[in-house]
Amino acid sequence: MTGPTEELPEGSEDASRGSTAKVVKLLGCQIVEGGKPRDQHLTVDTVVQEFGTTRPMAREALQALHHKGLVNLQPRIGATVEPLENWDLLDRDVIAWRLEVAPDSQMRSLTELREVIEPRAARLAALSRSAGTCHDLTNRARTLLALSEHPDFGQTVEGVPVRRRFRDADAAFHRTLLAGSRNELFVRLSDPVVMAMNHRLDRDWAGAHEETVVTPRPAVVGTGTVQKYPTRPEPIAMWLHMALAYAVDQGLPTAAETFAEALLAEIRSGRLLDPSIRERLRAALEEFNTNGLPSAYRAGFRDAMATFFHARRAPVVVMGVCGSGKSTVGRYLAESLRAPFEEGDDFHPVRNVESLRRGERLDDRSRSSWLAAIGGRLRQADPEEGLVVACSSLKRIYRELLRMARPDTFFVHLVLDEDMAKARVAARKEHYMPASLVASQFEDLEPLEKDEEGMPVDATLEVERIVAEIQTKLAGQARTH
Repeated sequence: MTGPTEELPEGSEDASRGSTAKVVKLLGCQIVEGGKPRDQHLTVDTVVQEFGTTRPMAREALQALHHKGLVNLQPRIGATVEPLENWDLLDRDVIAWRLEVAPDSQMRSLTELREVIEPRAARLAALSRSAGTCHDLTNRARTLLALSEHPDFGQTVEGVPVRRRFRDADAAFHRTLLAGSRNELFVRLSDPVVMAMNHRLDRDWAGAHEETVVTPRPAVVGTGTVQKYPTRPEPIAMWLHMALAYAVDQGLPTAAETFAEALLAEIRSGRLLDPSIRERLRAALEEFNTNGLPSAYRAGFRDAMATFFHARRAPVVVMGVCGSGKSTVGRYLAESLRAPFEEGDDFHPVRNVESLRRGERLDDRSRSSWLAAIGGRLRQADPEEGLVVACSSLKRIYRELLRMARPDTFFVHLVLDEDMAKARVAARKEHYMPASLVASQFEDLEPLEKDEEGMPVDATLEVERIVAEIQTKLAGQARTH
């Protein structure tokens, strides 16, 4: 990858080089846009005649284009225009010319390049977690957020320096990320990445650097296309920069990779709404320590990411011995959460129900198919809809089986004593579970342990009070992730 050809002002001491640079640019653009078809011969004389330059300048221009792969120089034949696959597509001049004559296709290619290398660079940066990279990334993420909120950002004249500072800070952020990967090839790809970002900014700010009116442009139609840059940066994009920087700082490679993916998805029309991307983003946010952000940014971050923090609902299993009120509490909780409710007893095979009617105690083997069926329902639960299941889940091994289906399952243990349970079961008239089996349930019961995701609740409280305590706990769980 070679550097750009600099244009020099007329009358400079190196005017010949400046003229050569101008010829290189004009001729390069013609080749890129198809004005010079593939296999066309370009001699020094034809270049002199077309551009009114000297023979040494024409020869130097063709040599420059040869180094960029646009032409092939051969003795006695001259230069032959090469096909696109032979061009040095990472050369800064070639990128710039392609952006000038075919911006949409070049932006698509550059964005696809970013989508491949930046998430991986983010993962590597989080693994290496160098102090310099962490310092620079977090500092630049905060700078980007501050500049995006600057009151002059969208102003015609006053906003020009703010937007330029923003563009430079954005470029520095992404260069730092690639450098933080400690992969020398990624570092070499910094220029194409930055050129893609700068082109999008300069183009879509409608020539603000020329003091014209800054107006928003509509997004390109079609899911997956690169959107026009808005008048003011989208807040979600700024917070994703923040999340990415601090995930690297916290040494979270998977989260950093996901935030980089989400950041790139944000610039593609509709991609951030993709269920698979949103699911990975939610998982990254669960791993991410929001308290690792400076205190001034925590509330804003949580608000910006609220749709991802709260959209995912862990399934809730209301557990306990018979008579604890699992079904009553479960239905009430599901209604308050606007989530589906499943009665665990409905998943028992017929032989289990008949055994219970006869007052026969179920063993682990007879419960296995029942737990497998409930696990299947947990696995199918929509993460945005949630699910509440009433299921005794007496032993820890039963709960582990359910967690294998959905690791994020939250258990609510309705606690009451054996005498109260017997009294409640005896008072029921339309249930197959006899009061004689209550004692066996207490024999099997293994209360939640400290390392299990869940909570105990006094089953003798009013249903409304029980549900309120559960909701408070679930809300607290969401805020801590």
